[in-house]
Amino acid sequence: MTAPDTKSIFISLKWKLLIAVMVMLTILGGILGGFTFRQLINQQSYQLASQQNKLAQNLQSSISLTVDQSLLAAQQIALMVNDGDRDGAKFDVGKYQEMLDKRWPDIQLYWELRTIHLMSLSGEVLAHAGNRVDIEDRQWFESSSVSIEPHWRIVCHRECVIQVLVPNLLQGEPHLLFLESGLTDILARFRVNGSFELAVLGPRIVHPVGRNYWARELYSISNKRTSLPSLQKIADNFSWDQIATKGGIYEVNGEYSAIWIFPLAEEANSPAILVINNISDWQAILNEFQESMLGTLLFALVLSGCLVILVAWAPVVSLSRHANLLPLLAEHDFETLKKLSPKSSSLIVDEVDLINTATHQLAERLQNLELEVDEYTCELKRLAMLDTLTGLPNKAMLMHELKKTIACVGRIHDQVALMYLDLDEFKRINDTLGHTQGDELLKIVATRLNNSVRAMDTVFRQGGDEFLILLRGIRSDQDVRKVIHKIFASLQQPVVLGNHKLIVTTSIGVAYCKSMNVRAEELIKYADLAMYQAKDAGRSNYRVFTEEMLHKANNRLMIEQDIGAAIAEKQLSLFLQPIVALPDSKLKGFEALIRWFHPELGLIMPGDFIPDIEHSEAIIRVGNYVLEEAGAILSRLRKQGWEDLYMAVNLSAKHYMDPGLIPLVQHILSKYDLPPESLLLEVTEESVIEQVDLALSAMKSLKRLGVRIAIDDFGTGYSSLSYLKQLPFDVLKIDRCFTAGVLEGGADTHIVTTVIDLAHNLGRTVVAEGIETPQQCDFLADAKCELAQGYLFSKPLEEEKVFGILNQIDRDRVWPVETAPQLGKLGS
Repeated sequence: MTAPDTKSIFISLKWKLLIAVMVMLTILGGILGGFTFRQLINQQSYQLASQQNKLAQNLQSSISLTVDQSLLAAQQIALMVNDGDRDGAKFDVGKYQEMLDKRWPDIQLYWELRTIHLMSLSGEVLAHAGNRVDIEDRQWFESSSVSIEPHWRIVCHRECVIQVLVPNLLQGEPHLLFLESGLTDILARFRVNGSFELAVLGPRIVHPVGRNYWARELYSISNKRTSLPSLQKIADNFSWDQIATKGGIYEVNGEYSAIWIFPLAEEANSPAILVINNISDWQAILNEFQESMLGTLLFALVLSGCLVILVAWAPVVSLSRHANLLPLLAEHDFETLKKLSPKSSSLIVDEVDLINTATHQLAERLQNLELEVDEYTCELKRLAMLDTLTGLPNKAMLMHELKKTIACVGRIHDQVALMYLDLDEFKRINDTLGHTQGDELLKIVATRLNNSVRAMDTVFRQGGDEFLILLRGIRSDQDVRKVIHKIFASLQQPVVLGNHKLIVTTSIGVAYCKSMNVRAEELIKYADLAMYQAKDAGRSNYRVFTEEMLHKANNRLMIEQDIGAAIAEKQLSLFLQPIVALPDSKLKGFEALIRWFHPELGLIMPGDFIPDIEHSEAIIRVGNYVLEEAGAILSRLRKQGWEDLYMAVNLSAKHYMDPGLIPLVQHILSKYDLPPESLLLEVTEESVIEQVDLALSAMKSLKRLGVRIAIDDFGTGYSSLSYLKQLPFDVLKIDRCFTAGVLEGGADTHIVTTVIDLAHNLGRTVVAEGIETPQQCDFLADAKCELAQGYLFSKPLEEEKVFGILNQIDRDRVWPVETAPQLGKLGS
């Protein structure tokens, strides 16, 4: 038999079967034995509960019987007294006492009384025989209400007795008859079973003296020689409350007893009877049952084990023989297997014979499959490295070839280049024409790319509309540029898809590898970064990877990660640049410009981080923060008496088309009680023209709120007059690139004056940006430009400095002109 793994433990099937049967029998026997044992326990509990209830009933009936006997005795004594006075004379107490003195021995013996007292309703003792009443008895008399029913109680002094107070009518006059007798009859009737041991215990004593049990005095006990040690043991090991509350079975002196407590009155601290019921015989029966069950179970286990070995031995040996044959299948030694296990025919077959037949069938099938696998393996290896749609090598082949090619850099190749291509606007084509036409386009592009590269180069499909081209044996950049130009030229040829004729363009990123230390994954990432730079530059373009691209990508990642903390920790601040009227320089408003005071990098200007987040959700969070802060500053300005000023806030293209902008602006206007026209939202001309329909809808929604809209950086985009006419804006801002050359009399001069006239014809206000000299200011004033801002008036200032200047110009409201303005190229 083939040896199992060294980490495994071999256990024969026969032993597993034996163990399984024994475990099953053990579990079954345990369940049945446990169930039977539980039934015996329940039967025992039921019988004990029945005995306890019966004892409780006996106690109540014994007390009731004693009270009834006292009532009968009172009636007989009353008859004796009434018979002596038949003449109807008034009741004579002296005669009653005389009768008691004369007949007391007979009364005491017949009724088993200890004392008798005749009392008035007020509690005065009129006649008595036997023991006299004490103070406690008198207190009980006084506390007992007079009724036709007898009152009784059990008290313990030198011994425990039952006292009964019976109403009595003597010669037509009501009296009370106090009777006292021992508990002998009650205990005799209560002890229905001679095996029970009884102990009468008095009430709990606060300061017990002498021998006691649970701070209670023992007044009576049955079988004192054997019961007294047991009572002492019970008192030492178990509390009174534990027995009184739960009762149950306790082990005392090696024997099991059921112990119950029966109070002799309803009061909390009353005398009680402790019952000890020895159930050791019953417990012995339970123990014998457990031992017999265990013996029966062991016998069944041994017998079943012998039967399992007898029945399962031969089949298991046959299975072991087959276990030696199975490794031959793994070794593909089919001929040896057939020799060692020849086919046999028999009238009666079992599972082992079926296994033998199945083994032969499996060997034949595996032998045929082995031939088929060899045929398919070569085909699968080829298909695993190819893209199923285009037939180009896929990403797995790319990694393989790229690693192999990089390893040859410096030995076979001076350098290699990896080009990353992404088709422009492919998603729009796919969504418009459908995925089937999109797949057809990818096949055509793959063919054209293959025809555009050199024989030593390889085109790969990364997935989707992304392709990679591995260029080997690159001697100079010119080799790469030739391939790129051939690709652009081939894609310029129209593609016919059904009834549509398309021209496809692509953006290409190029990464060079001049060292074998570069990892394949890094080279792909570098080419990918360059490709995105090419996409940003416009369609049908390419860019070569530089370290600056990687730095910018890392910087962009850092900014996206830190911007959340910047907002939460108030690292972002707003600086204000005044906007003044021309030509008198009176203050009309401010433009809010953001500054980031990074805890590690220091001051970061907006141009260094806004472009990195303008296409992510972070730009919306930053924009919301700026709007909130601008509203707060505008509110503070209005409280200082500058109600006529407005605040201009720049919005990104992503932000002003965000659905959450309108509710936010409404919230800010309401929160700071601002008039809508005091808020001017600026959007760039370029962002508006990129998505005119969406921009128009967003502007209309903002205008419905009453806020004003400005077109910023006008002249830098490619807006047409028809679009400009449709847009509901209020202010047109001329970019500084035009105002800088306004005095030169060239194209900038004519553009500025034309834009001013155009805005006025459309009924819009004009703001000129980047004013740095008084001459520029005078020229724009003559051209009827209404507003201006720039370093001539002030660079962006902190809020505190702005309020300081406002306090100085409070009367004429003319913003002071800077004597030495800084250059506008420092940025806003």
